[in-house]
Amino acid sequence: MSEFGESILKNLILPVVKDIALPKIQSIFKKFQIRNTDEESVEKQLHEYLKRRYTKFETIDTLVLTNSPTKLEDFYQPLTVSYLKRYEGEKVEKKDIKIDRYPGELLPLHKKVIIEDTAGMGKSTIIKKLFLSIIEQKVGIPVLIELSRIKEKNSILKEIQNQMSSIGKKINQDVILKLINEGNFIFLFDGYDEIALADREFTIRELHSFIEKAGDNYFLITSRPEESLASFGDFQKFHVNPLEKKEAYELLKKYDKQSYHKIADNLINELKDSDESLEEYLENPFLVSLLHKSYEYKKDIPLKKTQFYEQVYDALFEAHDLSKEGYLKREKYSKLHKDDFQQVLRGIAYFSSMANKIEYDKNTIIQFIKKAKKQTSGLQFKNSDYLKDLLNTVPLFKKAGNNFKWAHKSLQDYFAAKFIQIDTKENRIPILRKIFEDEENQRFYSILLLYCELDTKGFEHTILKWFLTKFKNYVEINDKSFSIKREIIKRRIECNFGRDYLFLSVDYEDLYNEETFIRFFNKSFNKKNLNINKFNFFDYRQYAFIIDGYPNTDYILFLKESKLFSTTINILKNTHIDLLKKDFTDFNKLKKSEVFSRKLICKVNYDKTNWINSTEYFDIFNDLISYRNPQQYNYNLNYDKALEKLKKLEKNNPEKEKNELLDW
Repeated sequence: MSEFGESILKNLILPVVKDIALPKIQSIFKKFQIRNTDEESVEKQLHEYLKRRYTKFETIDTLVLTNSPTKLEDFYQPLTVSYLKRYEGEKVEKKDIKIDRYPGELLPLHKKVIIEDTAGMGKSTIIKKLFLSIIEQKVGIPVLIELSRIKEKNSILKEIQNQMSSIGKKINQDVILKLINEGNFIFLFDGYDEIALADREFTIRELHSFIEKAGDNYFLITSRPEESLASFGDFQKFHVNPLEKKEAYELLKKYDKQSYHKIADNLINELKDSDESLEEYLENPFLVSLLHKSYEYKKDIPLKKTQFYEQVYDALFEAHDLSKEGYLKREKYSKLHKDDFQQVLRGIAYFSSMANKIEYDKNTIIQFIKKAKKQTSGLQFKNSDYLKDLLNTVPLFKKAGNNFKWAHKSLQDYFAAKFIQIDTKENRIPILRKIFEDEENQRFYSILLLYCELDTKGFEHTILKWFLTKFKNYVEINDKSFSIKREIIKRRIECNFGRDYLFLSVDYEDLYNEETFIRFFNKSFNKKNLNINKFNFFDYRQYAFIIDGYPNTDYILFLKESKLFSTTINILKNTHIDLLKKDFTDFNKLKKSEVFSRKLICKVNYDKTNWINSTEYFDIFNDLISYRNPQQYNYNLNYDKALEKLKKLEKNNPEKEKNELLDW
């Protein structure tokens, strides 16, 4: 860094240290007897910590300009997050907050925040922008933690210690805890959805525990959609607004400024003349960046997302460095042809996806390359050369310290989906079956979505057919002859398929007192002989929804939703929306019901002796189980259309079609 740059950085960091950190340091040394260090040493370590992290986050990795250090401020298109604010009388208003600085109406107005959205919407970029802005605006001490790094051997506190420690001199954990207890730290937890499956239970518990103990601070979590985020019930949830067209065009022009090939104007003109099918590319910041990359290579805009990713791969393989004049096509270390290189890449994507880790040490990534090589027809290359290509000449991976990770997870998802489609042969159906039945199959959501686009017929005759068959079996067991209107019974089946519901009256605060609540829960349900399996407080707390009922009474709806169900429904929202039905409850109508005067302890089922299934209450409980999210619709399978689609799939036998190909 130049002397001028060092001076600017010093002027940014020094006020945060002197005005915010130093009073806390002085306070803890006054309150406690702290050994083996002194105020000056702690102050110096915090100063160096902020300087290191600021320097780290002011530059970003981008697939558009892979060999050029890229300043975040040069490419950051201010993103907007929003939430739905509810007023008395059920009035709902959308609140927008632009992240062009550290906005007080995000934090600290909301002390705890979740930013949840799909891949490529800029969640990690937002969190880095916030980190820099916190320092620039001198509003607190930022700590950014990638949740994929948290595991039993590396707790949140240990991760903070590692970040704040200088080489050869560790800052004491007790000092860190005491500083945190002084308040005004802003904790930014990135990538909740990227927590490895093996570490998931520990990390989520650790996160809950840390937030509870470090209460006098501010917390923000980013994630792709995850059901278990419901366990953070006291967090305000935000979503990232799609880019407006004007914002997408501005972003394309920013990429143009760093490229010798000025393509933004032509690309924008072509986009303006195109139909609405391309709007998805313009709403997603990551896809906008890939659009610039692919269009520079080939003056064409593919209509399908899978074609789009393929074109990005071609651009990265054939014309790597677009920041230089002309095309710099570098010779590959592995000497592989484009198609052969991708065959190995698909295998790496598949095996790394199944491993469910976001970062890999060198030995692990080499093992993935070896496994992928075995799936090919005798391709010869050095594993280390292929890894060099992934980092340099076909930069689909990047280094993260001593580890390696995909440039973006959506690229991993695409090539894994293509591996299943092309490379698995007779193993394709068993692989899809294993994914379908996996208890944590939500992690395969993007892969299955892309696979459906690559092979719609294959998806329908496996994932969709299996799902609809489960629905049919559920209907056959539970569609009983109640003396109730047919449509009301169908609605119960639509709402209840793939889910278990429990209701009880409880003080909401007890929900977060594990010992008290489990005792109350088990006593309540055992009294009613309701056959509740051994109660897992952690599992059920993730799916607790509060319903304001009668005066001085709250009702808790516990939803245990099958992962198989929720993942498949979310896929169908994008691929087969005609098979789904929106369900929404008018709470103003619901809360007038006499049911709220009861002490409610019940399990939703189809037992005719259960009072909730009487003619008087049957549809009221349909409304209750539909009232899970007062801000949006719930999606369920459409009873009639689902069974009709299954009939068609059972009639159209792929094996029969295959035999017809040989009938000549």
